[in-house]
Amino acid sequence: MKITKRNNFCRVFELPNTYSSDFCFGGGIPTTFQMVDWFQPIPIEDVVSNNIEDWSTYVPLLQNWLNDKVYVKPNRQYLLITDFDESFIFRKNF
Repeated sequence: MKITKRNNFCRVFELPNTYSSDFCFGGGIPTTFQMVDWFQPIPIEDVVSNNIEDWSTYVPLLQNWLNDKVYVKPNRQYLLITDFDESFIFRKNF
């Protein structure tokens, strides 16, 4: 993983509650994901100094931080996608 100031960016999407059960032949089925946030997931000082740890060390920290956001609703799934080819799904269970 090569993270630079230019690609240190991510977006958070709320996933739909249900998905189509129709067949996806012929080009797929449009599905709406709601973008609810965007930010730089790796502290910029770590990027500048190349003091970047493995991405897996940031995931639990980000999940805890994201679960405290007002837009995160109980029992909904969210997808975080970075510009440096990492992602994860999280859920706030209550």
